[in-house]
Amino acid sequence: MATLRGKILSAVLFILTCLTTTGAGAILSGKDPLDSLSAFLSGIPYSFTLMLILSAHEAGHYFVAKGYGVSSPLPWFIPAPTLIGTFGAVIRLPRLPGSRLALFDIALAGPIAGLVPSVIALAIGIRLSSTLPGGAPPSSGMEIGESLLFRLLAWIFSSGSTGGSTLLLSPVGFAGWVGLLVTALNLMPVGQLDGGHLAWALLGRKSRRLLWGIFPLLLFLGFRGWRGWWIWAGLLLLMGVSHPELADAETRLPSSRIVWGVIALVIEILVFVPDPLRFV
Repeated sequence: MATLRGKILSAVLFILTCLTTTGAGAILSGKDPLDSLSAFLSGIPYSFTLMLILSAHEAGHYFVAKGYGVSSPLPWFIPAPTLIGTFGAVIRLPRLPGSRLALFDIALAGPIAGLVPSVIALAIGIRLSSTLPGGAPPSSGMEIGESLLFRLLAWIFSSGSTGGSTLLLSPVGFAGWVGLLVTALNLMPVGQLDGGHLAWALLGRKSRRLLWGIFPLLLFLGFRGWRGWWIWAGLLLLMGVSHPELADAETRLPSSRIVWGVIALVIEILVFVPDPLRFV
């Protein structure tokens, strides 16, 4: 019964998140989602794209965990009445993998699986976007920060030069941007985040020291720009520096996983946004 209840809860949360992201998408399209059914349904392109990205991320964890024989429940999507429409999704493993290798592969699978559709969605969304000439920002609205990868994709896929102009990102493109932000947040090498599992698999107990470098950095970024970093800093403290021990904690990772660890670090640098959101 517990398994059945878990599946029902996962399905209900998924449906609710589809509704909240559709409402958010309608707002991003300039419609009032409560005005009419057609106005609400105008948010489907954003909702479908974002749910596909989040589902791919969680599916990466799920199937790799299954491959290692680790029992994995269905993910819980978290609905939220915000401009994004969700707080993401989580999978809570009843037990951790027994080896560093399994922990590393399961943790990395999610960000990689979510990154691919995020990049595709952002590339398509940029092509669907319009620009304001002259670099004049809109008088009101929301400005989003640009990661290095975002700037590269904008340069490649924009229908015209973005130099001296403001890109009005389409809902599909915004869903891709959210996907990159989710990847950046998850790859932070601390706590129970995916990046925290990767760091522990690579460095063992030494990875606990990373928090004391990242925590003040987030505080600084909060003072400098987006105040949401303060919330993240608090969450990281609540997670703590400890990491559950593994049954096989001494076996070192093969060199191929060290290479993938470097790739994960490069991805984090490319998708991280110091100042994600600004309202004007």
